[in-house]
Amino acid sequence: MAVPDHWIPHGREDGEVIGWIDMQSQAPDLVPVDRLGRPLAAVSEWPEAEEALERRGLRFLMDKFTYQGREVRIRTVDDHRIVVTTAVSDAVGDVGEEFVLAFPAGAELHEGPTR
Repeated sequence: MAVPDHWIPHGREDGEVIGWIDMQSQAPDLVPVDRLGRPLAAVSEWPEAEEALERRGLRFLMDKFTYQGREVRIRTVDDHRIVVTTAVSDAVGDVGEEFVLAFPAGAELHEGPTR
């Protein structure tokens, strides 16, 4: 799946998209949607939706995630797919295993390291 037509992009000052605002799924409320395509708490006003996305930002993409019981990190995200890797870094010798996930991220990708 790709970004639905009814999601309005919200970007930083440099134009980088940090998320979207969904105006339909919980109308009349607005749903901020983060860069992985995950909904945040619904809000009633446009500035609140923008603020929620600004708070979430993109920094969380640098955190550890869990996929299929493995600790992974986000390698790339675009509007059609998410690539996660078990590699600890992007160093040449740190190959790891990559997984290509559909966008938006489903429940199989959890924030936080394995427990």
